[in-house]
Amino acid sequence: MVRPDWDKLMARLESGAADGVIFYDVTRFSRKVMEGEGLVEAAELGIRVWSLTGEYNPATADGRRHFREAMVAAAGEPDKMAERIAHGKVRRARKGRTPGGARSYGMPGLAPRPTDWEPGDPRAMAPEEQVAAERAIIAECYERILGGEPLVKVVRDLNGRGITTVNQKRWTRDGLGKSLTRPVLAGLVTLNGTVVSRLAGIDPVVPEADWQRLCAILDGRPKGRPPGEVHRLTGLMACGRCGHTLHGQPRRQLPPYPDGSVRREYRCRKDTSHFGCGHNVIDAVAAEAIVAEAVKARLGDPRRAGRIAARLAKVREQRAERRAEMATLEASADNLAVKTATWGVDRVDKAMKPILARLEGLRWELAALEEPEDAGAAASEAAAEWDKAEAAGDTAAMRAMIRRAFPNLVLHPAARRGDRSPQRFAWDGPRPPAA
Repeated sequence: MVRPDWDKLMARLESGAADGVIFYDVTRFSRKVMEGEGLVEAAELGIRVWSLTGEYNPATADGRRHFREAMVAAAGEPDKMAERIAHGKVRRARKGRTPGGARSYGMPGLAPRPTDWEPGDPRAMAPEEQVAAERAIIAECYERILGGEPLVKVVRDLNGRGITTVNQKRWTRDGLGKSLTRPVLAGLVTLNGTVVSRLAGIDPVVPEADWQRLCAILDGRPKGRPPGEVHRLTGLMACGRCGHTLHGQPRRQLPPYPDGSVRREYRCRKDTSHFGCGHNVIDAVAAEAIVAEAVKARLGDPRRAGRIAARLAKVREQRAERRAEMATLEASADNLAVKTATWGVDRVDKAMKPILARLEGLRWELAALEEPEDAGAAASEAAAEWDKAEAAGDTAAMRAMIRRAFPNLVLHPAARRGDRSPQRFAWDGPRPPAA
């Protein structure tokens, strides 16, 4: 610990600028024996040392001995305090009580201090309605993440809805991850990473099995920055000029859309990572609206019902959800396996156990689902399925519908600047060969 004022005091004593030092007690001067020796060495200059109980005379052998004994006792005081605090934490944990501190999200406790609060003022408890609302948000986050939704997307959604932390701050990826993996959410009290007891007097927010699964999923995430959100048409449209696929990208230097969102476009990119022509571009919102109407029209055509029925049926959707969750769990298992060298076999096996159990359950559920054959019903619900996916922001579902409806979608270069007409789209190709 750096103590600037203490360093300034010692500098004055060692330089002879001060004749001595007065402190309330030795423990208030220092709790490190080595720092006390610095004062003993400065005694050669003839400085005097006082405390509330008397004077130390470091110029004599007996004075130095008394001062050193006092310094040893002072150094032992923080050790005793640390032992008392550690024993207190163990007792609290065994009784099913948390270590204390500020109120955590979804748990009862003291409300944040008001701006005009001063030491000694009473503190109010967080309202029960607020705690219940926070618990509902936690349960929602668990359902979405266990269903395969990325953590970063959940964070964006919470911030977009104005849902804040206990301290009225915006959520971050790491902050939400740590909040959702707290053992108290499953009713567990831990000490140094080991479960000691069950939480007393407070109902758990989520089942322990769900907590273990979510911890395993988040522990299995690859390190580094998460991948950016995939644009709806990225990789699904070919350039009518060179044959390379178009990619979505934001254009923050341009004025935003009327709703305040960042302007976007789809472009045939030409740079160190993309080898297109660089001359084909269209506004993203206009292109997505045109493609959306075309997809609903084609997938709702009864003549194509046999082609899309299985995918749009409810059972097929359930199969896709389970496959997506299985893929997420398998990726988490792979990432955990890589950590064997740093974590050790026992820790990896413990984290892997809930993942493997859930995978086995998903395989049984997947085998029990049968394919539907009602083609007419699937065709009539095509537009509704698209609208449902669009309202939920399910980009993956919309991309799958686009790919099925238009596997050879081509965008031709604009005939004039800013051309956003549907005539630029060739719904069934032909797709020129990529250079």
